[in-house]
Parts: sequence; structure tokens; C-alpha cells
Amino acid sequence: MATYVCVVEPFARVHVTVVDEVKAYPEEMLQQRGAQWLTASELASWESMQAKHTRRMEWLFGRIALKEAVCAWMQEMHSMKIDAKELIIARTEAGAPQATWAVDRALELPVVSLAHAPGVMVAAVSGTESVGVDVERVDRQATVVARVLTDTETALVAQEQMTLLSAVVAKEAASKAVGLGLGGDLRRWPIVAGSPSEHFVSCVDDPELLLKVDFLNVPGLVLGVCVVV
Repeated sequence: MATYVCVVEPFARVHVTVVDEVKAYPEEMLQQRGAQWLTASELASWESMQAKHTRRMEWLFGRIALKEAVCAWMQEMHSMKIDAKELIIARTEAGAPQATWAVDRALELPVVSLAHAPGVMVAAVSGTESVGVDVERVDRQATVVARVLTDTETALVAQEQMTLLSAVVAKEAASKAVGLGLGGDLRRWPIVAGSPSEHFVSCVDDPELLLKVDFLNVPGLVLGVCVVV
């Protein structure tokens, strides 16, 4: 398992955890990881999950990635070294991840976002209002997306300012950043301008909304992060 850290100056940090050979992680090794990183309540929730091995791994490594990112953030921003078990990764009413204290501390924690692709977990943390992140492997086929592109998006693809995968990632990251999610419809989040390094996303429900998604250079991945200040 390897971790890469990217910086979105000056607001956010993105931690990319690559989990190689998913099937190579036996249950005993996962139990050790869980005992190291999870609180007692989180560990109980994970152990009681009725899900396939891969799904249980995603749940566990997703929380590890988020806690690792939050711990690194607190060390860098507040010179505070905290243990992973001092944190709980909960869910908001909208289903988004949220870092909370498992112990009595008054210091505010950063906002977080989580995304995953096969064998990859991406955790974003930010001291701003909100953050959204999404990731896809570069070899994923997304030809069906071409059917729902707007004229502007089609032109951006033709001009090589955008790819079908970067369009999906940008829309997902932007919709997560405002706490709504795609809702199963890519057309709700049109891309109105862009370049290979950044896309600007709006929303059909709020045409005045304009969200910037930055693309980070991580080999083998299309990774976008949207920071709302």
C-alpha cells in the first residue's frame, strides 16, 4: 500500500492511497489494520458488515485514508499530533463523510471528501467551507458519456481541453463539494469552460453557480478536486 500527497494551494490537501493486489489482503491482516486505525464503535460496525470482501476493504481503507489525511492536516496546520482513534468518520444527513472527534477536544476539524476507483482511495481535506474529490483510472471506458454532453462540452472535448473521463470526474467532484451529488444525471452539472488542468462546472438548478475543479497529476489516474472557499 502506497500513499501520495498532493497540495491544492493554499486551501487543501489530497491523499491518494493505492492498494495493490486487493485479493492479497487476508482477513487477519485487515483485522490488524482495523484495530490500528478504528475506534471501538467503528471496528464493531466494520466487523458486522454483511458484504463482500472487496466492499469491506473499501470501507476500511476509505476510513484509513480519511483519518491519515486529517491527522496530517492537524499536524501541519496546528502542530498537533493526534492518533487515528481520536477521530470518528461519520456521515452527514446527505451521506457525505464527516470527521468528528471521538475525544473531548474543541479544535475544529477540516472538512473531508472521499472517492475511490479500483484499488485506489482518495481522501481530500480542507480548512475551507467544503471540498469535493473524485477519481477514475485512466483506462476506464466512458464512451457512453458522449451521449449526454452539451454543445460546449462537446467542443471542449474536440479541442482536447477536456476528456470524457475528466468531464465525469469534474461533475462528481463539484456536486460533492456542494453536498448534493450527481443524482444520477450528469446533465445537471454542465461544464461551461475548461482546460486540461481545470474545469469550471455550473448547475442547471443554479445557473449562477460556478465551481472550479483542479486536476492533479497522479500517474494512471484522472483526479479532480473542488474547493469551495
